[in-house]
Amino acid sequence: MKSYSDKDRIELWLRAYNRLENETYVVESWPDDDSSKKNIDALCRNAAGKTLAIEHTLIEPFPGNRADIDRFLKTLGALEEHPLLKQPGSMIIATQPVGAIPNGIKWNELPQLMITQLAALLPNLSEGSHTVPVVGPGWSLDLHVNKRRTAAQGPGSFSTGRIAPGDSAPKLILTALEKKIPKLAAATADKKILLLEKDAVSGNVEEQFGQLPDDPQTRALLESIDEIWTLDTAPLESEGVVFANLVYPALYDNSKFCSLTLATDVFWRVVR
Repeated sequence: MKSYSDKDRIELWLRAYNRLENETYVVESWPDDDSSKKNIDALCRNAAGKTLAIEHTLIEPFPGNRADIDRFLKTLGALEEHPLLKQPGSMIIATQPVGAIPNGIKWNELPQLMITQLAALLPNLSEGSHTVPVVGPGWSLDLHVNKRRTAAQGPGSFSTGRIAPGDSAPKLILTALEKKIPKLAAATADKKILLLEKDAVSGNVEEQFGQLPDDPQTRALLESIDEIWTLDTAPLESEGVVFANLVYPALYDNSKFCSLTLATDVFWRVVR
């Protein structure tokens, strides 16, 4: 199984970005190789001479990840991209709080119960956020489901994640912004882009980003660069797929949500 470095991950995002934007960018240099200076991770240039400054950071799984991940992977996490839960024309994200699967529940019974109940409920959900209960013998589990419209003829997607206890998720994103954006803002380039990578099935960076405080300090950070993208590499080593999505400036039609399958070079995007 191939192991991917940070440089590999940046270049994979760049491949998806070039396909999405019909661009020709290649990495011209890796300025951060000089560890004595606070340099950006990558400087890219296209055939017209335009430049991109890229800074990359990994958004770590939230506290409680190790203790909870096995339960999650055997229950809700096992339903990632399940064909019975994908709704044409919709991107659906189902999440549950860390610790949502208590002791005493037979984990192997949960996936089928979730599939049966969600498959009946999801088609009737309106666009937006919902709390959806999954009920079993003697227990009930509330899932947070966010349904977003994509291309009318698209196959749809169903992804899963977990919600950090104590609502600490925005703090993880804000810490990353405070650490990475000043270096990126100081770079010289035509466009400055921050990549927020998620490499585990836990968490959901889009939802975490959406919980950032709307205050002058956060706005000043965001306005000092051009774009922020999420890069989901959780299925990279197992399935050879990466997902990318523009989260700043905010788009409400998901038109920059895309994926790239490495082995076949198949590119998918939301089409409006």
